[in-house]
Amino acid sequence: MKYLYPAFFRSSLLCAFAVAVSTEGMSYSKLSADQMQQRVETLQAENQIQRMYITLLIIISIILTILVVLVVWSRKNMQGNMHLEIEKKRQELFDIQNQVQQANEELRVINTNLEAIVEERTLKLSKVNRELDMFLYRASHDLRRPITTLMGLVEVSKLGFDEASGRMLFEKINDTAINMDSMLEKFSMINTINHDEYECGEIDFEDLVCQVQHSSIISAYASKIQFDIDIEKNIRLISEPRLITFILKNLIANSVIFHCRTNRQPVVRLTIKQIQDSIAIELYDNGIGISKSMLPEIFHLFYRGSEVSKGNGLGLYVVQKAIEKLNGQIQVESEENQWTCVHIVLPPMEAKTIVLSSTGTTTSSAIA
Repeated sequence: MKYLYPAFFRSSLLCAFAVAVSTEGMSYSKLSADQMQQRVETLQAENQIQRMYITLLIIISIILTILVVLVVWSRKNMQGNMHLEIEKKRQELFDIQNQVQQANEELRVINTNLEAIVEERTLKLSKVNRELDMFLYRASHDLRRPITTLMGLVEVSKLGFDEASGRMLFEKINDTAINMDSMLEKFSMINTINHDEYECGEIDFEDLVCQVQHSSIISAYASKIQFDIDIEKNIRLISEPRLITFILKNLIANSVIFHCRTNRQPVVRLTIKQIQDSIAIELYDNGIGISKSMLPEIFHLFYRGSEVSKGNGLGLYVVQKAIEKLNGQIQVESEENQWTCVHIVLPPMEAKTIVLSSTGTTTSSAIA
């Protein structure tokens, strides 16, 4: 191939030379062979130079083409990277917008909840203020009643009395003192309930019920009432001893005060058992019962549903408040002149203060 290439160009040069001779009108037929060879070599040199220029132009064209391709590829790559960066920034902005919207929604929900909480607290505060006004008004009268009774009994005693009338007089004084003590206890318990702080401990229900039975208002009926106490063994509850003592004392006191007035044997049955972590208390009596129409009213402040009642209408009201304080539930069922049954469920409370006795066991304090 390399031999054909010079021959091809040599023939081309000869043809070109022949054309040039015919064009210029010169007669090269008279040139010698040496001159002819010299002319051919000159044309070959010129052709070689032209080939070099062409090759250089081709190389330059290839380089320029490569450069153009590289520039175009680099620009497309840069555009692709810029597009990816723009998409990334756009996604970041979209995420930030979503976070802002979510935060705004959370703020809206918080504001709504806050408004509801403020409204609920306002209603509760209004209710408490109304109850407080009524409480102060009624308490002032209820406190004066036993005091005036005592003053009257003192005046009666000045007139003189025999043994029988003296015994009756002192019984009246004792009953008045018991009623006043019960009233003051309820006032004190209302103050305890309204405070956020409370003192927790492990409740010993057997000891607590024994203390309640020996309280003055209940022990006075001990000879008339048949008490059936059923406390499940090894039950355990962390709660507020004073509140539970108050609850049981007032409910049992109601059972003995409103016992049946017929020929039936008055019975008070107390059952305490554990259901999972909570304590279920059931108090049954076969007393005078409560009519269906009165059941919705029995927990109202200063409500007295019977002429037999010797209290001031605070007992069940404070009992319900105490159970609510313990996050418990209370339900009362009754049939008039037949029976009454009180159901209570008390969940465990988070202990803030555990009071231990010297023996290392928890103790519960009863309010006398």
